[in-house]
Amino acid sequence: MRVGSYTRSKFELKVTISRGILTAMTARQNIGVLAARSIFIDLIGDAVYFPLWWYSSGLQQILLGFARSVTETADHLSLRLLILNIFRPMFAQSDRTGRIISFFMRLVILIGRSIYFFVYVLFRMLLVIIWAAIPVLIVYRLAAIYVFPYAV
Repeated sequence: MRVGSYTRSKFELKVTISRGILTAMTARQNIGVLAARSIFIDLIGDAVYFPLWWYSSGLQQILLGFARSVTETADHLSLRLLILNIFRPMFAQSDRTGRIISFFMRLVILIGRSIYFFVYVLFRMLLVIIWAAIPVLIVYRLAAIYVFPYAV
């Protein structure tokens, strides 16, 4: 099976691949210039695309992770289960004393876990807000240093 044929002339190199794709490169084109142009275009493209990604799909991924983390923490703390079973007696103690002790015990556990959950959600929300503010703060700081160095 023939993969390709190579022919050389003085000013041009043609590579013919079996699927019919023709790549031509003249002697005047330098591979270093082509690589530098490609890298420069990639850098400019990445610099332009970065804020778009940061505030679109990047922020969407962060928010989905936030929602997943909050629901996993709520499941781990079993808040819903505590609320559903708050009036059921613990350890099959169905007498009056057992029900009262079970109610207050579950109430104390529910209050403690709810406080922990509330603090956890606030902390995660703070992380999302910081994540969204990082590029703005960086641009502000760079502008304060290089663009407005003597402004008060």
